[in-house]
Amino acid sequence: MIATLETETPRSDTRMLQVAVVEDDPTLRLFLQKLISKPSGHLAFAGAWESAEAAAKPLLETRPDVVVVDLELPHICGMDLIRHLAPRMPATAFVVLTVHDDPQKVFAALRAGASGYLLKSSKPAEIIAGIRQASAGGAPLSQEIARLLIQSFQDPAKTVRKRMPGLTPRESQILDMLAKGMVPKEVADKLSLSYATVRDYLKAVYAKLHVRSRTEAVIKYLDQTK
Repeated sequence: MIATLETETPRSDTRMLQVAVVEDDPTLRLFLQKLISKPSGHLAFAGAWESAEAAAKPLLETRPDVVVVDLELPHICGMDLIRHLAPRMPATAFVVLTVHDDPQKVFAALRAGASGYLLKSSKPAEIIAGIRQASAGGAPLSQEIARLLIQSFQDPAKTVRKRMPGLTPRESQILDMLAKGMVPKEVADKLSLSYATVRDYLKAVYAKLHVRSRTEAVIKYLDQTK
């Protein structure tokens, strides 16, 4: 079952769910530790690691109920960690927590063995709800991710009209919308993204296209996708 997130009441059983975290950002790692450790959440913190290499062995030894994994980890990425551990830990649910809202990354993570896909913009209650849903056999998705997946099934041909080599589908989509005269805030509203997320995508586009402004990026996009 795939479900968007709603705050859930704690389970009636008394066993605490063991939840581990693999996240390289120390601030977010500490936040997740405190969130999971809250008595009101009825979860037990099972450990946190900043890299896939550091996490792999202890996770195999302790086998927590749920592992919250960032995709962007140093050296070995979170996707590869899930792909490596999921077949060896069938009783453990792996939940991605990331900034990436690209449908291709969502599908890739689920194929690798992830049970759910949450955005880092999710509210604390939504993260806890997602952990519980995954442990119960569900597939929690942030509402933004659920919308993106539905759109990708309903009208994949119109999602991006033009693509440039080296850009992700989402980056190409945003650049295509800018080329049509939209401004970043309008793009954010249209795609149900935050303005900060759109700016992050644009920074990545500028770096990949070797340009310094939105105008230069649009000109290069139009020139190369004629």
